[in-house]
Amino acid sequence: MKNQYIGDIGDYGKYGLLRFLSRHGIRIGVNWYLTKDDKSNDGKMTKYLENDSEAVYDSELFFALKDIADKGKLKTIEDIESSNIIPNAAFFNEPLNTSDTKNRKERQSIRDTWHNRALKALNQATSLIFADPDNGTLNCKRKPTVNNGEKYATVCELADYYRSGKDVVYYCHKARRSEAKWQEKKAELKKALPDVKIIVLTFRRGTQRSYIFGIHPEHYDSYNQLITEFLETDWGETSIGKKNIPFEREL
Repeated sequence: MKNQYIGDIGDYGKYGLLRFLSRHGIRIGVNWYLTKDDKSNDGKMTKYLENDSEAVYDSELFFALKDIADKGKLKTIEDIESSNIIPNAAFFNEPLNTSDTKNRKERQSIRDTWHNRALKALNQATSLIFADPDNGTLNCKRKPTVNNGEKYATVCELADYYRSGKDVVYYCHKARRSEAKWQEKKAELKKALPDVKIIVLTFRRGTQRSYIFGIHPEHYDSYNQLITEFLETDWGETSIGKKNIPFEREL
């Protein structure tokens, strides 16, 4: 996550999903995987905020994001946290920056310390951990000490949350992967955690953004029902009209 992404069309879908879960009793802990802004055009898909008809999905969220996006370069994730956009959520907003050093051991030490702080900060009063890295997860053969490694979550980090008793959901995108490679990517967590149950929701407004859930078996039925109900709202593939469908469930 970067501050420059706030208010982007992808943000609208992301918070729409998390708000629904929170309002149905899921206690969410957010690890932003916060990284430095860059000079790219990423995060500039905000024209939807000029069309008030887009508020149909969640008017409170829409106008909150509109106000925050109007701050331009001054907007930060603290605006999201303080606005109660995700009700009753806990946040870990310590930036992750390992690229300032070229020493791989130092990078790993910085990352390990950061991860342990996140685990501790989000341990209390949360049941679902949302990880929001820029690009999803690293290929299992690559270490987080690679250049720009802070833009990714690792399967090991996600597994640590799961083993601590939390369910997890994390941001990922298909990018240019073939369908076969995308199926492998969606199954990464399953390789590390054989008992985990996977649910994948994809937000198709703007560029494709997917949210991969890793659910404990005993919680699966509850989450499956919640996801079904979410997709029956205006956000979902089974909503009345089916025009500009934002979210779909993947197999």
